[in-house]
Amino acid sequence: MFKYKFLVLVVLVLSLVVASCAPAATATVAPTTAVATTAATEAAASPAATSAPLAASIVYTNTGGDWGTCSATAFEDTFTKNFGVKVIEGPAVDDGQLRAMVDTANYTEDVVFPSVGFVVDPLGAKYLEPIDYNLIDKSELLAGTYTKYAVAQDLFSFAFGYRTDKGPAPTKWEDFFDTTNFPGKRGLVSWDYTTVIIGALLADGVAPDQLLPLDYNRAFKKLDTIKNDIVWYDTGSAGQDLLATGEVRFIQLYANRITSLKESGSPVDILWDGQIIQADYIGVPKGDPNAATAMKFIANDVSADVNGLFTNCETGAPSNTKATINAEKQKDFPTSHLDQRYVISSSEEIATYVAQHADELSNAFNEWKGN
Repeated sequence: MFKYKFLVLVVLVLSLVVASCAPAATATVAPTTAVATTAATEAAASPAATSAPLAASIVYTNTGGDWGTCSATAFEDTFTKNFGVKVIEGPAVDDGQLRAMVDTANYTEDVVFPSVGFVVDPLGAKYLEPIDYNLIDKSELLAGTYTKYAVAQDLFSFAFGYRTDKGPAPTKWEDFFDTTNFPGKRGLVSWDYTTVIIGALLADGVAPDQLLPLDYNRAFKKLDTIKNDIVWYDTGSAGQDLLATGEVRFIQLYANRITSLKESGSPVDILWDGQIIQADYIGVPKGDPNAATAMKFIANDVSADVNGLFTNCETGAPSNTKATINAEKQKDFPTSHLDQRYVISSSEEIATYVAQHADELSNAFNEWKGN
């Protein structure tokens, strides 16, 4: 649902933040998220007391379409069934609207999808309630998919898509940068500099757990080796079209865009090595009067019994490692391939670093692209 919106907002929000302040056999995440506070500390920090009475209803962001229909079945209906609380669907709330809600104490929605810049400090502390981890078993969540202020409801990723009719198939992420053995055009997302930089560093031999600080000069040197063959795309659908028409042989693209093309009969396939996973985070606006009930909703969403239900109708992977995944679609989910190299770029550590260096990173990326 939020893939394009989510990443566009990352770029916008990260500038606001600055202004306001492993190998194939082993699954690795770089770096992992670990909230060090104790359960007692978290309970004291969160105003959403677990014993507070539930509200009769809450408003949850749902923008409709297939994603919205699936979300309603998986999350809204189960919460109403389990807790007797009516869930009212609200439109998408961008970060500016979230700021306005909190600043004016005029709350129109209780559970929102903040961008990465808002789920870490300093904006997280100002605009989101601390997550009540008395309600959520963090040991069940994939490391890197939760912060102090938000939890991943579902996960998606950028993966290596390729044409199967243009020559031999790639076997590793480094092949994306090998134009000698794999000639042809390469597709890269034009606005998500974090994904492009991390991908280049992985291909240049940087281990997933050694990415920070992001050495963008090293990344650009690696990208220089394919610069004449890069085709930039602005939206997921545009990237999908590049691969579908064969304008590019290789592409770093949303995994679900690649698998849907394959399922429709296009001569394409997907390589999971070097995938970059991102989260659709959910959180509660700071000071929201229905915060206690909204926290219950979030806890219900990411519980082992509920989190995997979303996979029955959409390709958003669960953040709960104990959730049951749709067996028919299992191979299409990013979390089914964690035995290969991967990075969760929306993890607390990476998100915080990018937020602190947003202007520097974006300016350097745009300057490199323009030269």
